[in-house]
Amino acid sequence: MLSTLADEIRASCVDDPPATLRQGGLIRDGVDESLDEARLLQRDAGRWLAEYQTRLIEQHDLPSLKVGFNKVFGYYIELPSAQARRAPEGFTRKQTLKNAERYITPELKTFEENVTTAEQRALERERVLFTRLLERAAERVGEIGRYADAVAELDVLSALAGKAFRRGWTRPEITDEPVLSIEGGRHPVLDELLGERFVPNDVALGRAGRPPDASGTPSSNTPHDSGPGDASDAPRLALITGPNMAGKSTFIRQNALLVLLASIGSYIPADRATVGVCDRIFTRVGADDALHRGQSTFMVEMTETAAILNSATPRSLVILDEIGRGTSTLDGLSLAWAITEHLAGEADRPGPRTLFATHYHELTELEERLPGRVQNLHVQVREWPGADGRNEIIFVHRIAPGRADRSYGVHVARLAGVPVSVTDRAEAVLASLSVQEGNRVEPSRVEPPKARRGEQMGLFTEYLPHPVVERLRELKLDSLSPMQAFDVLRGLTEELDRG
Repeated sequence: MLSTLADEIRASCVDDPPATLRQGGLIRDGVDESLDEARLLQRDAGRWLAEYQTRLIEQHDLPSLKVGFNKVFGYYIELPSAQARRAPEGFTRKQTLKNAERYITPELKTFEENVTTAEQRALERERVLFTRLLERAAERVGEIGRYADAVAELDVLSALAGKAFRRGWTRPEITDEPVLSIEGGRHPVLDELLGERFVPNDVALGRAGRPPDASGTPSSNTPHDSGPGDASDAPRLALITGPNMAGKSTFIRQNALLVLLASIGSYIPADRATVGVCDRIFTRVGADDALHRGQSTFMVEMTETAAILNSATPRSLVILDEIGRGTSTLDGLSLAWAITEHLAGEADRPGPRTLFATHYHELTELEERLPGRVQNLHVQVREWPGADGRNEIIFVHRIAPGRADRSYGVHVARLAGVPVSVTDRAEAVLASLSVQEGNRVEPSRVEPPKARRGEQMGLFTEYLPHPVVERLRELKLDSLSPMQAFDVLRGLTEELDRG
């Protein structure tokens, strides 16, 4: 029985043990006679020296005699020079000072040897006693392991149950279908920190559920309970667009955390939820480099994205945050476009449930190109003219269907305290570059992906040379300014339009 071992440990070890065994003091007094003897020498050395000094004074009538200690010579008996001539025969001179003589006796020498080794002997004895306890515990290691597993599981379940009870969490419905439908979902950490200020949101991937309407609230015309045949009603991939600081990243991370909590058997902070069994949760969020491996921020991003694309299954959950931002705009957009198409899957190859937050508004065209496989969501923003003539915005933090038309980056910079002269100039440059909705990259020019072929490579090339492609290859992008690059791109576009 483990209770016997536990009783022995409690009887042998102090209630407040030291951090390490070499500090001493782990074993209680009275457990071992040899240990008690060594400790007694350490604790009672001062009292023994005082008694020894009193005895020598009385025996030899030397009132000025003192017994002391220093780190160089150890223990000694000191007599002033006037009384040194009367030193007994048993005193052996050890050191001569200006006005005193120091001596040692066989009895004091023996005491010194016992005291100086008492600490080491006590530590060594404690180590022996502790090793014996370890050996007894090792005989029950299987029982201890099973007990630890049971306690750990009970600890986790009780903690989750307590949190769910105090915060009013909901029991999710777990289904074998690869779906995700959450009403009134809340971030488990921010919900507790912000309280009523946190804005709940819905998500529906892989089934109709009750998706939000245009106002961002759940639609009352769409029943929440859908049969297994409705699993394909809602696209599995959602593109989330919206301004910086509006809550896109919080939304996608929140849903990943809710799926994780549901997968381990916990209640979740939501009004209602149906979560399909998930084999893995893949994330590509944040921006970081790996200098120790010689990898840039973009290389790390692509390495992690490659792992997702190669490993995700229809039962996986994928969250992506602004893929492609670490390189040029066109390269990043092209990669994000192709990654989205890959994750959206095909009719005979469904993709994973995916939440993709992006500032590439061109990607929202994929909802029309890939109907039933991609849906657009955006974070709502309220905008009105301010007293100084500049537009003011407020973040509603509500997720609604549809696409965002701009990112409000200049507005966010103004909120962050960037000087007005800089933000005004940024708005002027923004207008001159025409990167807003009117003159952004035309998604209609992107050809649909070709049907997947086998791994066998074609014998001949599938493409014919084109003068525009050749001009692009000859361009030295590093030597072009942004304005020159836009002029070149505009000229190539006009050449393509002319046929």
